[in-house]
Amino acid sequence: MTTDRRTVALVGALLLAVVGMTVAPSLVAAQTGERDEVTRGEPDIDAFVPEPELVAGSEETIDVQIQNEGNLRLGTQRDRVTTARGVSVEIVDEGPFDVKSGTSSIGSLQEGETAEAPQRIAVPDDIEPGEYDVTVEVEYSYTYEFYDRSQTTTERSGSETVDLTLEVRDEPRFAISDVDTDVEPGGDGPATLEIENVGSETASQTRATITGGGGVTVDGETAEEVLGDLEPGDSTAVTVDVDIAETTSQGEKPLDVAFTYRDEAGIRVGSTEEPAQEETASLAPAPEQTFSISNLQDTLAVGYDGVVTGEISNDGPRTVDDAVLVVEPTTDSLFVEDTRYALPELKAGETTAFRFPTDVSGQADAGPRQLRFTVEYGAGDRSTLEDGPISQRVVIDERADEFSIAGDGITVAQGERTEFTLEITNERSETLSNIDARLYADSPLDTDNDEAFVPELAPGESAAITFDVRADDDATTETHPVELDFEYENERGDEVLSDTYTHPIEVEPGEDGGLGIVGVLVRVMAVLTALGLGATLWWRLR
Repeated sequence: MTTDRRTVALVGALLLAVVGMTVAPSLVAAQTGERDEVTRGEPDIDAFVPEPELVAGSEETIDVQIQNEGNLRLGTQRDRVTTARGVSVEIVDEGPFDVKSGTSSIGSLQEGETAEAPQRIAVPDDIEPGEYDVTVEVEYSYTYEFYDRSQTTTERSGSETVDLTLEVRDEPRFAISDVDTDVEPGGDGPATLEIENVGSETASQTRATITGGGGVTVDGETAEEVLGDLEPGDSTAVTVDVDIAETTSQGEKPLDVAFTYRDEAGIRVGSTEEPAQEETASLAPAPEQTFSISNLQDTLAVGYDGVVTGEISNDGPRTVDDAVLVVEPTTDSLFVEDTRYALPELKAGETTAFRFPTDVSGQADAGPRQLRFTVEYGAGDRSTLEDGPISQRVVIDERADEFSIAGDGITVAQGERTEFTLEITNERSETLSNIDARLYADSPLDTDNDEAFVPELAPGESAAITFDVRADDDATTETHPVELDFEYENERGDEVLSDTYTHPIEVEPGEDGGLGIVGVLVRVMAVLTALGLGATLWWRLR
């Protein structure tokens, strides 16, 4: 019994304390004449999409509208408890779509306000027309309870999930394959676009307006192309002229294409009421064509005609069939008769030889020189582009005789004629042909056989040529010169007259001791004169 009484007494004391705590503030407020007003409530969040239509195969932005209608449960401080703060929006169930945007933050949202949360959505190419749901989650924080006098609050967080219905339209839809072109920066020519109706409806009276960008100009400014009627799955090729600026970098450039058509309901898409369907194609300028030169050789010497030869390679990436190799000497001492060499068709990786006949001035100094080579080739249908200049080095050799002559120890006796043979060697680095050799002799020497002919001499090749020479009876017994020159054709077919060569001929005494016929006659006459004078004197003295 004692224990029960104690328990009852303790419970009673606690009840009195609770009642005292509850009644005391009211008594104090009553005594002071003030009242602590309480306001309770929360935001009322909803979401919707005003324009839910999407196009298959596209990536579009939908504007999710977040609306706060508010819910005031008690009190008068409405804004205190119905404002949603730190509002964030995220699509947590994307359905058949691919959401690109992630979480969007829109800040605070008061009662009666609406805010937009843009969401980027990629729509699959193969999706069927129809309605599809996505789920949006809206998270926020708010004040649930507010005491006016004490300024105390109760804070809470909220979350709403809303299902939104998106519609994939049943309509024509166009896909453009990458643009095919051989035009490179600096050129102009055709580009082909393959356009297909990948939608679910027929597009009638279809037109395409094509505009370039990124340094690409289409048909001078804009191309207007008539595509006609395209049923689902139909495709058509469109060829336009493109001009690509020389400064355009490599990489894909945009072509904007706007489609106008009539759908199956007869509505004109592309009018003021229904905007045109727009797509973007990618045009990749062709890589720049490059060439290289190798095995450059020359036969250049001061004062002579020579030739520059070498090989040129098409380093790709395309076949060229109308290229011209142009050479430009960087010095006035070299003259190239024809500076343009037409190249044959060259596939990527192929090589061909070239040859430039080149004259060297007689006033030139021997030594290295530079030649600049440029390749001109067609790009697209109309433009001509260049690769180069490609600088190459050639060497001008010192002036040297075309021929060397061997044939020492040629002698002729006074009053006699002798035949002799000389060996000539082609000292040039090219083949010489139709070589006419001529011998010139001055008194006291002369010749009856002063010509010789050699059909051809390759570089370093030798041939024997034969002449004769006669010495006068009274020729002095010493070395006398004869002269030779050569007229020949070089590899270019030019006729060239060489410089004059001098060769020694040794005159020896004849069999009469070197007097010759005149000397003998003089001596005979002297003897006869002496005998006559002697006979006359003897006759007179007798």
